Amino acid sequence: MSTEEPPPRVVVRSTDEPAADLDAATHPGERAPSGSVTPLGAETSGPDGGSEPAAVYARSLARAQLRLALACVVSFLAVVALLTVTMSAVPTLGDVHLLGVPLPWLLHAYGFYPVIAAFALVFALAAARNERRFRALVEDE
Repeated sequence: MSTEEPPPRVVVRSTDEPAADLDAATHPGERAPSGSVTPLGAETSGPDGGSEPAAVYARSLARAQLRLALACVVSFLAVVALLTVTMSAVPTLGDVHLLGVPLPWLLHAYGFYPVIAAFALVFALAAARNERRFRALVEDE
């Protein structure tokens, strides 16, 4: 085993701009990789070329999308539970038959699809609204 220190970690980005200091990122005798090289821990811009405020906005967007997803999941589960309890609590629904199939069976088999579609639509529209607000914040910067 050798007692040499491991080489420093670097982040390699494929861009057209040359790296500021390629020699500092490589060891003697090694070729510098193509693209720009930034030592790990050095200040870098985000993938969109943004700055620290853009990164803060991106984190806030991710948190907003997570809150929206959790709210939609909790609401969906509440509606599904309410529908299930309602179908179980109303015994007269079992007396109604459509094409020889009891109504509660049909509701359990096909009644949840419109609920799923409605929640998917609400989530998609709200997520798009969050992203529009994020873009407006970043563009105002």
